[in-house]
Amino acid sequence: MAWWGVIKHAPWGEIAKAASRVPDFVREFRKNGPAETEQPTTSTPVPDAEQLKAEIDRLKSNLERLRGICESQAQAMDAQAKALAEGFRMMAARIRALTAIAVLAFAISIGAIIYIAVR
Repeated sequence: MAWWGVIKHAPWGEIAKAASRVPDFVREFRKNGPAETEQPTTSTPVPDAEQLKAEIDRLKSNLERLRGICESQAQAMDAQAKALAEGFRMMAARIRALTAIAVLAFAISIGAIIYIAVR
């Protein structure tokens, strides 16, 4: 609800005036180009081609190394997932066995109660 207050109290008149001035600004920009103060200045010299090639080679080697690390982590996670799935299968088998034992015990107890009540 806080956004509703921001939208409700926004200076819509000023926003409309600024929006109406945008086409003039774009026409002036296309005609004259960017202002001199808006051009970025570089304080560092441009590296030569050898430095750029060395940088690209270093990036490629880093990417290959990262790819190898990611693949080994994926294999490790796959092994962990398989072990976890096996654990869940074993637990499900135990639960089924315990459920069968509980149902059998319940049936025997009901039978015993009926036997005692009939006697």
